[in-house]
Amino acid sequence: MDDNLISKKEVLELTGISYGQLYRWKRKHVIPEEWFIKKSSFTGQETYFPREKMLARIKKVKELKDTHSLDELSDFFSPNPAKIELSLDALKLQKILRTETISFCTPFLKNGNALEFPEILNMFIFEKVQSRLDQDDLKTLFLFLQKDFDAFNSPSFELRGLKKQKNVIWLLVPLQTGILTDQSAETIVKLDLLQMVEELKIILTNEING
Repeated sequence: MDDNLISKKEVLELTGISYGQLYRWKRKHVIPEEWFIKKSSFTGQETYFPREKMLARIKKVKELKDTHSLDELSDFFSPNPAKIELSLDALKLQKILRTETISFCTPFLKNGNALEFPEILNMFIFEKVQSRLDQDDLKTLFLFLQKDFDAFNSPSFELRGLKKQKNVIWLLVPLQTGILTDQSAETIVKLDLLQMVEELKIILTNEING
């Protein structure tokens, strides 16, 4: 079996959740439908999941389920970004983003008075990779996200940064899709943007409501 996959039986044993919980979470889209992968086995068919994503998702759901309803969790993990507007001052005050991130990105924002979720998300992504890149590459990345990444309509992408010699190329690759690249190019950034959407939605919801 592919080491990147984990069977349903193993998921239930490792996490302690029940069969009923698993399929309730599926119905509520807390566990994405596309993570349920059917494969042939000697008993007929067995269900597998992407190992790392599945275990991380269940861990996060277990952390949140005592303080949030199942409907709230469904909203958190929905691929559709939240309709949220925040000012730069609110982002600073609530410490959602570091001051350095806000200072760097502000000159490239269309409207700093009322930021919607996609722009906050782009800054959040920028912050995740900030320590790995120099100033020029960070600027290129942020401008690329602002121009080409539409979080409202297509968050299900992986961000790839490929470096060859001194040049960095940014790619948006649909999740679960492999790409062939020049073997001399080094992958310096590989980030699941759908996961970033979910993570930021939880942070913003908790800050705004709590």
